[in-house]
Amino acid sequence: MMTLEHPLDEGSRTFLKEVEEFGRTEVAPFADQWDHDEQLPREIFTKAGKIGLMGMVAPRKYGGRGLSYVTAALAVKDLGKQYASLAMDIAAHNALAVGQINMFGREDQKRAYLPRLTSGEWIGAWGLTEPNAGSDTGGIETKAEPHGDHWHVNGMKHFITTGRVADLVVVIATTGRTETGKNEISAFIMMKDQVEGVRKIHTYGMRASETSELRFTNSKAEILGERGRGREQALTVLDRGRISIAALAVGIAEAAFDRANSYANERKQFGHAIGNFQAIQWMLVDSAMELEASEVMTLHAAHLQDRGENTTKESAMAKLFASESAVKICDRSMQIHGGYGYSRDLPIERYLRDAKLCTIGEGTSEVQRLVIARHVLKEAKPLKLAHREHREANVDPMRPAGGNAQQQPGVETGRGS
Repeated sequence: MMTLEHPLDEGSRTFLKEVEEFGRTEVAPFADQWDHDEQLPREIFTKAGKIGLMGMVAPRKYGGRGLSYVTAALAVKDLGKQYASLAMDIAAHNALAVGQINMFGREDQKRAYLPRLTSGEWIGAWGLTEPNAGSDTGGIETKAEPHGDHWHVNGMKHFITTGRVADLVVVIATTGRTETGKNEISAFIMMKDQVEGVRKIHTYGMRASETSELRFTNSKAEILGERGRGREQALTVLDRGRISIAALAVGIAEAAFDRANSYANERKQFGHAIGNFQAIQWMLVDSAMELEASEVMTLHAAHLQDRGENTTKESAMAKLFASESAVKICDRSMQIHGGYGYSRDLPIERYLRDAKLCTIGEGTSEVQRLVIARHVLKEAKPLKLAHREHREANVDPMRPAGGNAQQQPGVETGRGS
């Protein structure tokens, strides 16, 4: 059952106010310039770390804020309204890099790495996708081999968020074969001096995010968690990462909707505000419903995470619905704005470009549907399908006994026509 109420404690409310102030003063005034330059300044991550944005749910003993997943989702949403590229980088840092070390790292690894990551001194990246492998983890070609007290990693990673600027990368690689002949997948921690940043991948949206291609050549790494459990680890952190992407999509969509709603009240044509025309009203209504439903689904999945429940289905549902809704909401906002929306004078076109990534990153919409379908089919309840009892045909009281009924128009007799 979906939970609609998510009460926040005083610490969470204070944090969200800090995030709102941070977004308004430190992010929004520079978003257009960062998007034009296709680069985020390093100091913005340090500033984000000072208010706890770089370690939202990480335990306090490792420098984190120890907040709920609901609070973290709301923070990503609020930051996404101001500038999605930064919100995405921070979301990935928290859910994937920090998340995997916090959940599966040894105590000494947590003490060594988490405080620097949660403070914003370091940026963390997460490397799963490769040129020939993405959602199909069985196709991973990056290999790791034991070498004394550490491992050597060789291979490439593709479409890695903050890859070239990260100080630490969690890398998913193969470590041999299982008994069934499949790739054995393990996770590793690698420092930036072991990573070759091949190039920044220039993208349609999220332009300031450092989407990267990376290469490893006998790169020194240390194993993260149990050998052979990398796939399970990755799927666990992806459940949380997909909640962050859903929250990001909600934030982008909310920014687009707010502008469209205001513009519909202010823009006049034929002597009336365009919001008086039914065509515009219907677009706003559809967007308002999709936006509210997206937020409810996202916070529901985050709430289940706070309760320690498995959210594979709910995370996929939230990401799928919120991301696809965001694209539609941003597209309607552009349509409502007309030529102004299509121009770069307003951020509407940026919202639409950025929203599209949410339907692709951390598993495409098609992959989410596969994930959801597996869970829905497993949840089907067995039913005893009984045939209906045989009933006598209705008898026409006007038909003579033993006679043939007169053929009525539209009644089949079973004979060929």
